[in-house]
Amino acid sequence: MTVDEALAIAETLLDGEGLNDVQQFIFRQCWQGRCSYPQIAEASNYDDEYIKSVAAKLWKQLSGVLDEKVKKSNLQAVFKRYLRRNSIILHRTQEIEVNLNGANLSGATLNLANLSSEAVLHAKTLESELLPENPPETNSYPEAPKYLWNGWHFDCEAQLKIAEALDRANVLFFPNAKARLTTSDGRQNQDAHFLVFHQGKWGILKVVSPDRIAKMGETDNPFEPHGISLIHCCDYNECNEDGDRVVREFLELLSQG
Repeated sequence: MTVDEALAIAETLLDGEGLNDVQQFIFRQCWQGRCSYPQIAEASNYDDEYIKSVAAKLWKQLSGVLDEKVKKSNLQAVFKRYLRRNSIILHRTQEIEVNLNGANLSGATLNLANLSSEAVLHAKTLESELLPENPPETNSYPEAPKYLWNGWHFDCEAQLKIAEALDRANVLFFPNAKARLTTSDGRQNQDAHFLVFHQGKWGILKVVSPDRIAKMGETDNPFEPHGISLIHCCDYNECNEDGDRVVREFLELLSQG
C-alpha cells in the first residue's frame, strides 16, 4: 500500500473530510518512518510543538474511525490490519459493490454467487493489488527520501545545500550524525545533523526552523564534555539562500573557539 492510498482511505473514513496540508505532511513523514516531531518540524515551516499538537489530534481522529489506537510509530501497521479485516468481512458475507456491464450499482448489495466470473475476477484482482501476498515489514520505507546526495538522504533542501557547501569547503564532516550520550535528563539520543572537523576542532552545524533557534540556543550543550564546544544552529531559509556563506561563518566560529 502506498502513502497516497492510505491517505485516500483516511479521508474516506473521515466522511470525506480532507486532511489539511499540515496533516498530510505529518502523515507522509510518519508513513516514511520519520517519527521524530522535531525532525518533521525542521522539514517544514512550523514549530515542533505545533506539529506535535496537530499530530495528536490527527491520531485521535484516525483511532476513532479505525477502531484501533493510532500513533506515529504504528501508522502503516494499523492501516494494513484495517484492510485485512475488511477483506475478511468481504469474503465472509460474500457481498461486494461493483460496476457490472457499465451499470452503476454503487450502494447496491450483490451476492458473489450471482456475479459473473468476470466481476469476481475483477474483485479478486483489486484485492490483490491493495493487499500484496507478502506485504513489507511495518518498519520498511516504501518511498525514498526526497533529497538524495552522494548516497546520503536528507529531509529538506536546506540540509542538502549545507552538505554541498561543506563539500566545497573541503572539510571532514559527517552528515545526519546521531549520538548517544548523557544529558541533564539522563541518557538520550541526540541529532547532530552535521558533525564537522576543522583545524583540529569538532563542531556541530544544525539546520533548524527560525522558531527553534532561540530556544535551542538557551539549552545546555551536552556535547561540550566530549570536546565539542560549538553547536551552531542556522535558519534553514538562510541555508537555502546561501549555504556557502552559512558554512563559511560556521567554520570561522569553529576556528576561533
